[in-house]
Amino acid sequence: MATAVSSIESRRAPRDIVSFRTTIDGPATVRTSALMVDISPFGFMSRSAAPLSPGELVSVKLPMIGYRAAKIVWSLGGRVGGEFVDFIPADLYARMLKAAPTDKPAWNEF
Repeated sequence: MATAVSSIESRRAPRDIVSFRTTIDGPATVRTSALMVDISPFGFMSRSAAPLSPGELVSVKLPMIGYRAAKIVWSLGGRVGGEFVDFIPADLYARMLKAAPTDKPAWNEF
C-alpha cells in the first residue's frame, strides 16, 4: 500500500476521473482487458485481472491516440498505476478526454 500512496504524492499533474474499457499489451505478448479509472498526461490507474508488476513495460490503448507505451509503477489488488514513457501533449490529451467513452461495467467485470 505504501507504494500506491507514494505514487499519488509524487504526481506531476492532477488526474481526471474516467471510466472506459481499454486494452493493455503486457510482457510476453499478453493482452488483457482493463478499465481505465483515472488518467493524466503523465500516467494512469486502471483495474485489471492481469498480473502486471512494477517495472514492466506495457502498451495502453487510448481513445483517439491509439497505443501508448507506459511503465507499471505499482500494482495492488487488481489495480495498476502506470507512467507513460512519453507524456501526452496538452492539446492531444484534451481531445482524447473529449472522445473517451463513459462505460459502466458490471461490478464484478474487472
